[in-house]
Parts: sequence; C-alpha cells; structure tokens
Amino acid sequence: METALSEEDRSRLYAWLREQTDEPLAEYVMSCLTPAPLPDLVTKQHLETVLAAEFSAFALTMTAQREADRKTAAVQREADRTALDRRLRWISVALPIEIVVALSAVVAITEWLRG
Repeated sequence: METALSEEDRSRLYAWLREQTDEPLAEYVMSCLTPAPLPDLVTKQHLETVLAAEFSAFALTMTAQREADRKTAAVQREADRTALDRRLRWISVALPIEIVVALSAVVAITEWLRG
C-alpha cells in the first residue's frame, strides 16, 4: 500500500531523522520519499495520454499548414506562369519589331554611306 506524507509529517520525520542520525543521512532518506501525495504525481500512462493528444493536435495543425502552403504555392506558381506568358507575348511581338527597326537603320546607314 502506498502512502503519502503531508508536509507537516515530512518535517517531523526529517527532524526525528536528524536527531537519530546525521544530517547527510537524513537528507538522503528524505530525498527517497515522494515530495507530494502519490495520487497527485503524474503517471507514465497519464503523460503518454497527454503527449499523444498534444502530438495529434500538432500533427493536425501541421497537416492543415502544409495544405495551406500547397495552395499558396499553387496560386503563386499560377501568377508566375501568367506573368511569364505576358512577358513572352510581349517579347514575341516587340522583338521582331525591334529587329525590323534595327535592320532598317542598317540599310539606311549603308545607303547613306554609298551615296
């Protein structure tokens, strides 16, 4: 049968042990006794239950966060794709015009130099 000592009982026991033995031995014996009533102490099973519940909640939170991150990344990829398409369309229109303008300038300069 497990019993717990109240603080008053612990103090009385410590005082008695110091009278009967020396202080280091009394300190050692008192350190072997539980500091709180045994029913108030946390059990391994209780810790496992609490930790399992905390881990489950954390795992759910992380799963939701990963899903939100995936959605955010998908939206960003689509925005990047749209911006790239817009730039490529601009290049496909502007670049030939710039090439034509540059070639026209080369032709004009060549004719001016000949002429």
